[in-house]
Amino acid sequence: LIAITMPYLFKLRPETPTFLETAPWVFKSEIELDISVEECFNILMDDRAWKLWHPEVTDIQWKTDPPHGRNGSVRTVVYKDWVSYLMLGGPVAMEEKFENCTDTGPTRAFTVSFTATGRPTWMFLRASKEHFQVEPIENSPGRCKFSRTVAVDPAFLPRYIFYFITYNSMKHTFTNKCPQRLLNAVQEKKLPILDQP
Repeated sequence: LIAITMPYLFKLRPETPTFLETAPWVFKSEIELDISVEECFNILMDDRAWKLWHPEVTDIQWKTDPPHGRNGSVRTVVYKDWVSYLMLGGPVAMEEKFENCTDTGPTRAFTVSFTATGRPTWMFLRASKEHFQVEPIENSPGRCKFSRTVAVDPAFLPRYIFYFITYNSMKHTFTNKCPQRLLNAVQEKKLPILDQP
């Protein structure tokens, strides 16, 4: 909570959509789920769900008015894990802006651009984007494929001093832990959005 109430956030470098493929570090994951495209997309829009399938996210505060998750929506997210404590001394707040949102139709998607961070950029990140996409699986009614791309231009400390720790931790989190947690949460019906009629 200390990180999210900091009076100043350090601006990150803006990037074009091509950054999702050309960034120094790019992590991609893909998983098939036994829920509909709409249900999966609603999970991504549910702040409560993030804390279950992505528990490194400990707090989400929207800085723009509802409806959230639309083009131009801005939120501040606090990330907390052992790597942030090792490198940064505690949780880190990230300001995120939603772009290229498609919230209707058979395929749903959005991009999040990280615009600012609660730590100096030389310590953590220079630029970052994420892209989320949910699409139906052919000949499998009621099922969907969820894809996520995380693109990062790491700063000096994670890129050179803590490379082995930071890169491998991020790779494991984004390509293994988060998809598996989401799969488990869907199968066990732990996500609040799935309890709604």
